[in-house]
Amino acid sequence: MIALPEDKAVKKPIWQRHRAFLSGIVALIIIGTFFLTSGLHPLPPSPHGHKPPHGGKGDRHKPRCEKIDALSPSFNRSIDTILHDSAFRNSSIKKLSDAVRIPTVVQDKNPQPADDPDYYKHFYELHDYFNETFPHVNKHLKLEKINELGLLYTWEGSDPELKPLLLMAHQDVVPVNNETLSSWNFPPFSGHYDPETDFVWGRGSNDCKNLLIAEFEAVEQLLIDGFKPNRTVILSLGFDEEASGILGAANLASFLHERYGDDGIYSIIDEGEGIMEVDKDVFVATPINTEKGYVDFEISILGHGGHSSVPPDHTTIGIASELISDFEANPFDYEFEFDNPIYGLLTCAAEHSKSLSKDLKKTILGAPFCPRRKDKLVDFISEQNHLRNLIRTTQAVDIINGGVKANALPETTRFLINHRVNLHSSVSSVFERNMEYAKKIAKKYGYGLSKNGDDFIIPETDLGHIDVTVLRELEPAPFSPNSGPVWDILAGTIQNVFENGVLQNDEEFYVTTGLFSGNTDTKYYWNLSKNIYRFVGSIIDIDLLKTLHSVNEHVDVPGHLSAIAFVYEYIVNVNEYA
Repeated sequence: MIALPEDKAVKKPIWQRHRAFLSGIVALIIIGTFFLTSGLHPLPPSPHGHKPPHGGKGDRHKPRCEKIDALSPSFNRSIDTILHDSAFRNSSIKKLSDAVRIPTVVQDKNPQPADDPDYYKHFYELHDYFNETFPHVNKHLKLEKINELGLLYTWEGSDPELKPLLLMAHQDVVPVNNETLSSWNFPPFSGHYDPETDFVWGRGSNDCKNLLIAEFEAVEQLLIDGFKPNRTVILSLGFDEEASGILGAANLASFLHERYGDDGIYSIIDEGEGIMEVDKDVFVATPINTEKGYVDFEISILGHGGHSSVPPDHTTIGIASELISDFEANPFDYEFEFDNPIYGLLTCAAEHSKSLSKDLKKTILGAPFCPRRKDKLVDFISEQNHLRNLIRTTQAVDIINGGVKANALPETTRFLINHRVNLHSSVSSVFERNMEYAKKIAKKYGYGLSKNGDDFIIPETDLGHIDVTVLRELEPAPFSPNSGPVWDILAGTIQNVFENGVLQNDEEFYVTTGLFSGNTDTKYYWNLSKNIYRFVGSIIDIDLLKTLHSVNEHVDVPGHLSAIAFVYEYIVNVNEYA
């Protein structure tokens, strides 16, 4: 088999995926000014709160992206302090900066912590830092270490009958390419704070030690304020998200499932979308309520060797090349349904942007009621490089191996093709499609065909056979609600923090859903809760996101403070209103 890294070599980093989504929305705002809906008759906007209508039914005149009712807790002692107090701000800057200075780097493949403690020495340093920096958390929350380095903090509530609230983050960061060191404005693990820009610089400052420290700071402040939860609050902190969470989140989730069982958690919040300014003074928060699926296929052309002076018409490399060409010449169809979370953001942009053309607005808002408008919308999305992959299954040939010597025929050629599975598709449908292309090539060149190594569809021939094997698979995530009581508390908290705390003028603020094309550590937690959202309470700037997993990663301090405020208030609101 092809030697494969544990997912990261074929996985775009979370914030790179996030950046693509935001860039696509910016492109929509710009390009939409020139968009024409040729031949389509105007239709009025359509309704349906957070969920667009299906089958063309509903009150199309009712706004769909309406302002959520802000949900303000009665226990609200420190929100103003968190957002506006200079002493708290300076203390928070130092806490984040000091955490960034600890280089908790993981690679694509990492040893078990018990097998190589020295490999993880900086993680132990980070744990000591948590104990020293957050003494109230250390004193009042129960800490359990899962697989040595996974941290599980439990703040016991007074009512054991209530399902716990679970907050996630990860301790690890991606490596820094030493060849780029001269391009950094400040050393990557300096945690430098620049008062002129109001940025904290360094690897992990925005993925995701900002969220990690925000959760600690919020809980610490609640403890200082004397808050006593009736609902248990859990912090679940993995240590290898950047390597697919196999050692960290997978074990944490398994441990939690043993303790709480299926759907035993009230809601789960992990890293994800934030808030974007879709137009001047129009802000939209986009918690992610689902994820695309994932599958890797290793496709092997297994033939026979020999001297290159007497070659067959087609070597295994040549046959693999034709199969790859077939895949790339036939991308998956675009399949857009109105429960795709990006439609929520498109709707908010259409209803509240002052820059979008009237024609594009009519196309977005009229699509649920008019098949032609839906087709036009799909055409538009499919033409946007940063949005199109959110409405189809993707494919990428990432690895290929074959041949060892110039005068020796390649006995075996293998390649890996990675797919991010569309929301309403499945791993099995992708498998069937890939098998069809492999079958066509096998018949054309007289090869056998098998799946998963030993299940032959076409018997092996004298020339050999083609095998299609699934290496890793993950179905698309379940949809978490974008309406109802759990969503209302989440959205109402976001609305209150930003409408009444962060934004000081007459800005408009809305909450809907978003999507990116990859997966977070939440993929291990699906059976724990029906309410899983990926969200960071920060206003996101496109230029800031360009540095994620790259040179000059940084985070803005106001965004970090608002993330703390959101966690603080969400914990309280869940206890008061759920």
